[in-house]
Amino acid sequence: MRKTLLLCMFFAMISMLVAACKVKQKQHDLSSQDSPSIITELLEGDELTNQLSRTWTINKVNYQADAKKDMLYQRGEVANLRDYSKECFKLSPDGTVIHTDEGGDKHEGKWKLVDNNTKLKMVLEDKKEVLWDILKTDTKTLVLHLSVNARKVNWDIQKLDEIDIPTAAVFAGFFAGIVDENTQNISITYQMSPRG
Repeated sequence: MRKTLLLCMFFAMISMLVAACKVKQKQHDLSSQDSPSIITELLEGDELTNQLSRTWTINKVNYQADAKKDMLYQRGEVANLRDYSKECFKLSPDGTVIHTDEGGDKHEGKWKLVDNNTKLKMVLEDKKEVLWDILKTDTKTLVLHLSVNARKVNWDIQKLDEIDIPTAAVFAGFFAGIVDENTQNISITYQMSPRG
C-alpha cells in the first residue's frame, strides 16, 4: 500500500512539473490520427516481412485522448512532451522483436503480420499481445497506430518492468497532461524510420 501511495505521489509530482514547464509548441499536423484508415500497400507476406525486418527508430509520436490531441515527440524538437529518442523496434526476419523502451531497457518477443498484412502483432516478455495497425510502410517509413481502452489499464504498478506498451502509452499522456481519470480511449501513432 505504501509503495502504491508513493508511486501515485511520484506521478502527481511529475505531471505538475510537466504542466508547469510545458512550452507552447507550434501547431503540428495531426492528420494521421484523424482518419486511421489503412494506407499500406498489400504486399506479399514474405516481401513485407523483408521490408519490415530492420531496426525502426521513432521520429514522431502523435497522441489523442478522447477529443484532446497533441504531439508528444518529434525528433530534433527541443520542447517535446516526452522523450522517445531511445525507443526503437528491431524486427528480425525470423519473427523475433527487440523493443527498446523510453528508458533504454530491452524487451524481447515475437512479431508477425496478421489480417492480410494490415496489422503487426507483437507478444513481448510480459506475454501481453499488442496489435498495431500498419498505416504506412515502405523502405524508409513505418507508421504504426495503437488504440488503447484507458479504462482497462492497470494503474497500480508495483515495478517499472510491469509496464507494457499500452500502459506506457496511457502513462505518457498522463505525464503530458492530456490524460486524466475521465479518459476512455487513447490513440497513439508512431512515425518511424530505419536506423542508419
